[in-house]
Amino acid sequence: MTRRYVIIGAGAIGAHLAAQLTVAGVAAVLVARGAQLQALRSAPLVLRKPDGDERVALAVVADTAEAGLGADDVLILAVKTQDAESALAELAWQPLHDAPDLVAADLPLVVLQNGVATEEFARRRFGRVVSVATVVPVNFLEPGVVIPYAGNGTGYFQLGALDGRQEADAELVASVAADFTNAGYIVKVRQDITLRKHDKLLHNITNAVHVFAGSDEDRARLSEGLEAEARGVLAAAGFDLDIAADVDLGQAIGGGRAPAEPTADRPAFRGSTWQNFAKKTRSEIDYLNGEIVWIGRRVGVATPLNERVQRILGRSSAIGEGPATHNISEVFDLVSAERN
Repeated sequence: MTRRYVIIGAGAIGAHLAAQLTVAGVAAVLVARGAQLQALRSAPLVLRKPDGDERVALAVVADTAEAGLGADDVLILAVKTQDAESALAELAWQPLHDAPDLVAADLPLVVLQNGVATEEFARRRFGRVVSVATVVPVNFLEPGVVIPYAGNGTGYFQLGALDGRQEADAELVASVAADFTNAGYIVKVRQDITLRKHDKLLHNITNAVHVFAGSDEDRARLSEGLEAEARGVLAAAGFDLDIAADVDLGQAIGGGRAPAEPTADRPAFRGSTWQNFAKKTRSEIDYLNGEIVWIGRRVGVATPLNERVQRILGRSSAIGEGPATHNISEVFDLVSAERN
């Protein structure tokens, strides 16, 4: 079997992964659109690293029909969580060019999204789903250019089959892990990937803090409050997040190097939520802080800080506001007013 990865979504992580797999000699095609599609069809992807630019010519298509899905393909969903449901609905029932009785939903699907919602979206249509918790610090602020910030130039993936499929999908998970490792990523296979994704959610909810204006002290205070709320909610939902670390993330991602000083070509790293607001695209806030709010409502635990962050930034995203439009003090003022 000649395995090929079809990566749907050419943003920061999708483009970065396509480049890493291509350089490693692993067959990969990237599904892109708009300005990113035009840029990658006309020139190689630029990986803007501290020691200079690396250019990687990618196989790029406008849609999966152009890719010509086949029975040996592995699909990778790399769109943001807020776009995952519509992307999966469009993808699932497309026929395979070399197996007319099969459709895309018969292929393995690897999901890379923040939060924990995509796995549930996926399982409604796909039988074999590999869930991945990603730590890949990259900026994507202009078409054709990705800026990696990991000291090793790549990132860290935890991956595993979903509950009820660990044994059946063990070979699939092992093969994906091997290819990602060959592409330069730090990789750990997890039997408890759902727990690991909820653990990562605990940290992703603080992405929102950096979209607000405010002092470092206020950012730290809000981060601590959001995380404390989330821990209580997830504990009430049955998630024991007392997980012993078996990877030194700073070493794995930083590679022992000091972070490079920001420059005009390599500005400071910004998280995915900030990048949504900077580009004025739909934000993932409903699937990060909003996920904690939703779980809290299900288990009967109040989440006033996460709810206010979701409300303020949800409205802000809807009307096209950029980062630093709102101050952290608004979150605390609203919560204080409600308590009074």
